[in-house]
Amino acid sequence: MSPLAVGAPSGATPEAPKHAFGTIPASDARAPLGRSQTFSAVPEAPVGSKSLFGSVPPVAPPAELSAPRTASPEAEAAHTSRARGTQPFGLSALPESESSIELPPESDEPFASPGGLSGDFGAMPSTASLGATAQSGSAPRRPPVELPPELLAAGRVSTDSTLEYASGASSSVRPKLLVALLVGLALIAALAYSFLKGREAEIPSAVVEETDRAAVLLRRDDSASREQAIQHVRAVIAKHPRYVEAQAELAVALALNLSDRQADSERLRLKSEAITREKATATKTLPKAERELRLKELQQEAGTVASDAAAQRASIDTLRKELDTQRTLLSKAPEDEPAPAATARLRAQALHAAVLAAPDALALAERLRNAEGAPHVWSTLVRAEYALSANSPPDTLVEVSKALETLRQADSSLLRTYVLGARLALRQKDPAAARSLLDDALALNPGHSMASRLIAQIDATPAAP
Repeated sequence: MSPLAVGAPSGATPEAPKHAFGTIPASDARAPLGRSQTFSAVPEAPVGSKSLFGSVPPVAPPAELSAPRTASPEAEAAHTSRARGTQPFGLSALPESESSIELPPESDEPFASPGGLSGDFGAMPSTASLGATAQSGSAPRRPPVELPPELLAAGRVSTDSTLEYASGASSSVRPKLLVALLVGLALIAALAYSFLKGREAEIPSAVVEETDRAAVLLRRDDSASREQAIQHVRAVIAKHPRYVEAQAELAVALALNLSDRQADSERLRLKSEAITREKATATKTLPKAERELRLKELQQEAGTVASDAAAQRASIDTLRKELDTQRTLLSKAPEDEPAPAATARLRAQALHAAVLAAPDALALAERLRNAEGAPHVWSTLVRAEYALSANSPPDTLVEVSKALETLRQADSSLLRTYVLGARLALRQKDPAAARSLLDDALALNPGHSMASRLIAQIDATPAAP
């Protein structure tokens, strides 16, 4: 259906005829403007006319449209507006007064309210302003929309919750940033500590050579050389107290001194026992004059031995205290220690435990054996020292003696193996083997005082029947 003019005045166009719904109008009748026509109705063609199937017959234009335009411009504009009007399907034309809608005039200040903007948002205009608007003939403005209090409260709650969430998120982020900052500072401090510690660990070559010289003196195993070694390492420690190798060499030297003091104490004990046995023999076998003289000599000798034994006990106590202090310093090992320093520390701890017959001596000796390479010098010496200090059974003494023999073959310049082998032979009641080892030690180092004292002990002890 073509759009037709809506709202044309009654005087401009004759009233359209009315047809019943579904009837077919005459074929030669023209459809005036404003007329209602049944949807899909087809006008009849005049009788005798010819047309193609499906073609639409021509329709003559209305008389008012074909006639020349003689009306005034105002009338022509009104006619054009009527012709371009829109009318709902199936309705007749509306009067002109009801067919148009007029909008109120726009104000120069579109955002200004009649009553001003004072007060809350959405305030209603005053009655006077509404009356003035009605008198002016224009439609009044629609009053502003005011939201109910529930929606306003919900908006405020949503805003408050958003602010609380933002503040909560900020408060939760701040501790994380603080923790990350502290972790970063700790990492920087750890790296700085490792760097400074590495710089402290860089010992001058002259200091290392001095410590190695002390180790060579300890291999000679005599008391004079050992005292020189102790002086060397004390001088190094005074300048570099964190140098672990020097601290370990000092502990080893003190432990060897303690072992020699214990050997001298044992030697004096055996000598005292021999004097007691000789006293008994002189009392039973010698005549009275000779017996009294011999007993007097033996009594003086026993006094000397007792005095020497007391001095040895005092020296042993002093050495133990000093060695305990040194071992305490070596017990504070860092987590990331170089292998040479760790091995030196373990060597000193194992030797100290072996000399004192500590329960963990053998475990430390095994750890030292795994840490050091062949021929396992210090682990073998630790086991020999422990066997002598702990009064091990004969089977253990034999096993340790064989290990020392193997070590002597591998390192013949280490004099400690000869002295320990001689002491083990004396425990096994084999003075001949002991004397042979002590002679070898004196041949390598004539100033070995411990070897000389042990030889004197062997010579003074009568041979077993």
